[in-house]
Amino acid sequence: MKTTAGLAAALLLAAGGAAQEYRQGMPEVLQAPPPPPSAGQVNAASASAFRSAYARRKSPRMVVFWNRQLTDSLSTSYEEWSRFTLADGRVIDKTEYYDGSTTVAGRGVEAEYRSGRSAVTADGAREVGLPERADWRAAQGFNRTMLSGGARLIDRTLIMRSTALGKGVDRGDAQSVEMSALMGKAELLVEVLQTSDDDAPSGYTFRVDVKDIRSGTLLATVVTQGNPPPSGPGRWVAGPNGYQRERPLPPSIDQVGARIAAEVMQALVASWG
Repeated sequence: MKTTAGLAAALLLAAGGAAQEYRQGMPEVLQAPPPPPSAGQVNAASASAFRSAYARRKSPRMVVFWNRQLTDSLSTSYEEWSRFTLADGRVIDKTEYYDGSTTVAGRGVEAEYRSGRSAVTADGAREVGLPERADWRAAQGFNRTMLSGGARLIDRTLIMRSTALGKGVDRGDAQSVEMSALMGKAELLVEVLQTSDDDAPSGYTFRVDVKDIRSGTLLATVVTQGNPPPSGPGRWVAGPNGYQRERPLPPSIDQVGARIAAEVMQALVASWG
C-alpha cells in the first residue's frame, strides 16, 4: 500500500512538472472580459451623474408634459353653438364662431332648443401614442428613473388648478392659466412626445425637449426608441441548425421609459457641463 501511494505521489509530481514545463515561455492564459453593465446599472450611473449636476443647478423644478405639447395659441377660443330639434324629428345646428361669422344648417319649425359653447383651441394633448396601459407603464419607468436622480417633478394639472384659484385669473382661458402656472411653479418644461415607429420595441419613437421656461432656452433634445444598451453576446444555445447565440429579450415598456429618462439625464449633464 505504501508503495502504491508513493508511486501515485511521484506520478502527480511528474505531471505537475510536465505541465510547468509546457507553460514555460508561453503567454498567460487570457481572462474572459468582464460582462458589460446591465441596463439597470447604466441607468443608475446616469442618475448618479445627473444628481450631482442637477444639485449644482439648485435643483430646478421640472414639469413633464407626457405626450403633450405647449401650443403656440395665446388664448383659448370658443364657438357658441345652438341646436334646434324640429317637430318632424330633424335637427338643425347654428354655430357662431369667435370671428363673428355664423353658419346655419337646415330650416323648419322649432320644437326644442339647446345651446352651449366648445373650445376651438387644442390643449396640446396628442392623439397618437401608446395604448393607455402601456402608456402608464412607460411613464412609470420614466418618472421613477428621473426621481432616482433627485429630479423635482411637478404635476401640470395640479399647478393649473391651484393657479386658477388666484384672484383676477380668467379661468376660461386655459392657455393663460397654463402659462401662469408654469411661470410661477416650475423652471424647466420637459415635453415627451410619441410617434409611431414599426422598428422600435414599443412601436413608438420618443422625442424629448427640455426647455428653460423663463428664458425660452432649449437645453436638450433627445430622439430615441428607448432601447437599453446592448448587454453583450448571448449564451450559446441549441437551435435547429446547431448551436447559436441566444437572442436578447426585447425590453419591457417600463424599461423603455426608464431608458428615455436616462438619455434625458445624460443630455442635461452634457448641456450643463
